[in-house]
Amino acid sequence: MAVNDTSGFFPPPFTSLETFSFYIKVRDGQTTAVPYICGIGFVTNLVSLIVFVQPNLRRSSCGVYLASKSVSDLVFLLTVLIVWLTRVDIKIFFTSGVCQTVIFCSYLSSFVSIWLAVVLTVENLLCFIRPMLFKTYCNATSALLITIFIDVVGIGIYQLSTWNNGIGNFFEIPPDSQKQLNAMERNKIEVQNEVQTRLSDNLHLFNETVVNMERKIEVNISGQLYEGICTHLEIYADYILIMTYIDTLLTIIIPIVILAVTNAAIAIIACRTSRRTRVRNRASTSNNNSKATLVKSRLTAAELEARACKFLFMVSMTILVFHTPSHVIRLTTLFSFGWLEVVLQRLFETLLYLHYVINFIVYIIFGDKFRQVLLAIINTQK
Repeated sequence: MAVNDTSGFFPPPFTSLETFSFYIKVRDGQTTAVPYICGIGFVTNLVSLIVFVQPNLRRSSCGVYLASKSVSDLVFLLTVLIVWLTRVDIKIFFTSGVCQTVIFCSYLSSFVSIWLAVVLTVENLLCFIRPMLFKTYCNATSALLITIFIDVVGIGIYQLSTWNNGIGNFFEIPPDSQKQLNAMERNKIEVQNEVQTRLSDNLHLFNETVVNMERKIEVNISGQLYEGICTHLEIYADYILIMTYIDTLLTIIIPIVILAVTNAAIAIIACRTSRRTRVRNRASTSNNNSKATLVKSRLTAAELEARACKFLFMVSMTILVFHTPSHVIRLTTLFSFGWLEVVLQRLFETLLYLHYVINFIVYIIFGDKFRQVLLAIINTQK
């Protein structure tokens, strides 16, 4: 999913002045929130990266995947911040070279991040249903190779964005003029209704009145041509359409379905395992002390494994919860593009950005090893 912001250049199809004003408030709220989210996200993902590359964690496949995900998340947040700068009149995004690089990096980082989450979730399921295969094949080396493979595939797909995007021109209706347009359109409708009511038999006068209203609108509403905007190039419109559908399939439909199905399977298996563990606990109390000690040690190992699986489950569920709304509304806008979809898109975009802060909280709460390594790093700095 590429980061882009054309809200200021193509006013969406608002049906009234009230809906347009509501959208402006939502957009202004997002404009205020984004730099704070990015700032906190930079810090938390950098700390996460430092923790995951420590010897205790980088030897596991989970550590490799989450370290790589921290890097891709940092890149994505940087693209969000660069695009946000255009809202405060720092238009580095509208520079040739920067435009293409930012769009490419946003596509690639989104692709890498979501597929690393998918691989983590599949590995977590494998740990439940085939623990021996998990121990044999799910290691740091295989994780590194899979991460490189995902990166190469992403680069191969999204390099298209480096040449089918560029600097172009847009015609903007300024917000004040948009408000005037909405108000005058309402006046036009009122005049039409009034003329129809009073002079239904005089079609000539009716048409003349409507034409006068349209001319009045044209005179009062003036737009402005903006040059040098980062956008899709019209000559590659067919390629861009194909790429949009490919990106939708690869970063929305397939990953979300896999995450949903896999997490549901993990939840069902975990419930069954929990019941079996309670039965074993009751059985262990009726055995002699030596057998009870052996059973207790086995249960402790199983509990540690269960905590690791719970950690990965919460990581993937967080991604599913925070990403799904934005992706669903993005799919909706391919078929319906009204004012409600535009407003929801802004709200869900902000929710998606929040994920890059929330994931650190998930690591702290559910990641025992992560928490231990982080505390060790803090203590060594004192």
